[in-house]
Amino acid sequence: MTRQRTLARLASDARPHLPSIVTAIVLGTIGGLLALVPPLGLSRLLRGALAHPPDLRELYILLAIIWGSLIVAAVTNYGSSYLLASSGQSLIARLRVRAFSRLLHLPLGEFDKWRPGELISRFNSDMQMMTDAVTISLPQLITTSVTFLSSFAYMMYLDWLLTCSLIIVAPLVSLAASRFQRLISGATTRAQQRIADLSATLTEVLGGQRVIKAFGREDYETQRFARRNLEYFETYMKLTQFIQTQPVVISALTSTAAAVLIWLSIHEVVVGRLDGGNLFAYLLLMVNLVNPVNRFASFTGELGKAVVGSGRVYEMLDLPVERADKAGAVPLENVRGRIVFENVDFSYEAGAPVLQNFSATIEPGEVIALVGPSGAGKTTIVNLVPRFYEPQSGRIVLDGIDLADVRLRDLRDAIAIVPQEAQLFRGSISDNIRYGRLDATDEEVLIASREANVDEFAAGFPEGYDTEVGERGTRLSGGQRQRVSIARAILRDPRILILDEATSALDSHSEALIESALDQLLAGRTTLIIAHRLSTIRRASTILYIEAGRVIEMGSHESLLARGGAYARLHATQFA
Repeated sequence: MTRQRTLARLASDARPHLPSIVTAIVLGTIGGLLALVPPLGLSRLLRGALAHPPDLRELYILLAIIWGSLIVAAVTNYGSSYLLASSGQSLIARLRVRAFSRLLHLPLGEFDKWRPGELISRFNSDMQMMTDAVTISLPQLITTSVTFLSSFAYMMYLDWLLTCSLIIVAPLVSLAASRFQRLISGATTRAQQRIADLSATLTEVLGGQRVIKAFGREDYETQRFARRNLEYFETYMKLTQFIQTQPVVISALTSTAAAVLIWLSIHEVVVGRLDGGNLFAYLLLMVNLVNPVNRFASFTGELGKAVVGSGRVYEMLDLPVERADKAGAVPLENVRGRIVFENVDFSYEAGAPVLQNFSATIEPGEVIALVGPSGAGKTTIVNLVPRFYEPQSGRIVLDGIDLADVRLRDLRDAIAIVPQEAQLFRGSISDNIRYGRLDATDEEVLIASREANVDEFAAGFPEGYDTEVGERGTRLSGGQRQRVSIARAILRDPRILILDEATSALDSHSEALIESALDQLLAGRTTLIIAHRLSTIRRASTILYIEAGRVIEMGSHESLLARGGAYARLHATQFA
């Protein structure tokens, strides 16, 4: 995203905070103008002190004015900084929520293209750069800009010829600042990519501890992380080099100009165009001029980094969302659960079809087991039912209505999914069960828990159902997590149930506890099961043997065995 477009979008998003921003600018302007008072007041003090006799009353008044201006400047600068920080933080908070919502509404195909570490980096470091800019750099930039302009204007008033000589240096300073700004922007983009790579590596390692330990790859992963860390270090140090060199170069230019100006100012006194008091004021104003120039480099560097971070955040906000419901989308009421796949073609990538002319009919209340080799398309089939993905051709019909024409929220309200790896969220056991239906009563949660035999282990915890499950449910065993996941599906009371071998994570004791619960859960519901275990396959009324995205065989377990075809061969290989 271009810098201009990013700034335009930031300005548009900041429009609700315009009154606060304008007030902050006014306060910052006052604070910047008050920086003129000490130089002018001190020059008057110098003249008064050298007068014979000095007017002490006037000197005390001047001291009071200088002191008052410093106090008022501090107050106005505080007000400006606070209002800008408040407005900026509010804007960033809204952007953060919008970005989070956008991620939740990404199509799964788009979401799978992103590494978790990349997304985390945009939420953390990019947002932090924006925060630093609006809380530190932007308020000070306003004040220093006003101080610079007002000091320059008064210096022109005191001695325009002397001040014009300063303009000669301005293009050099501007050129240096512009060049460094481009270097900083490019280095910032590279640094943010490196921190995203580092975060992605860390996320992968944290999620794969068991595999890493099982294969003894601790040293290998440490070396891989160290390489990513070194790449980030080198890139960040290059960025730091640009940021730290910029003020040095600009300071050298301005200091050289200041030395020349001091020499010229003395010459102006000698020729009589400046008196001693105005010379003193001029030199103090020149300090006001040089200090902002030196600080501009730092402020613009930080703001440049913030613009880069903002652009990366807006890139996330521009990601596509799931297709909106069509105009006049059909509401789903009294879902029976008859699902028909009609000549469905689907591929994740062009030229690599996963489903080809796939057709199948699933009657209401029927339990269908999808069986076949890895990569046959079983997971894709069940992901098409809740419209996680959309077929490229053909259609899927629910109770006579094309899924493309129904309201997406109604469709997903009629479905519950029990994945192979139970996904739990930080919170209590009851919180995770209630996730299936947020308005469920405590009694309904307990009933679902008993049917899934969650009470068998929950009662053993001191806090019962209020026990915290930890990050991703790590305080529970695999079987316990799966039973909570099944209780969540029971509580939802869906018409369509999708099970990805829901008992595969259970030991024999846990599996026996929920076999009867699964039988009750499946009764009367249209159920699609990705089956790997013989006990699950035998529970199905119909088995679809899938191979290369097509239904090769269909029938009951016994009839397919008797046929002696592909399913029988798979059964002999896996279950005999």
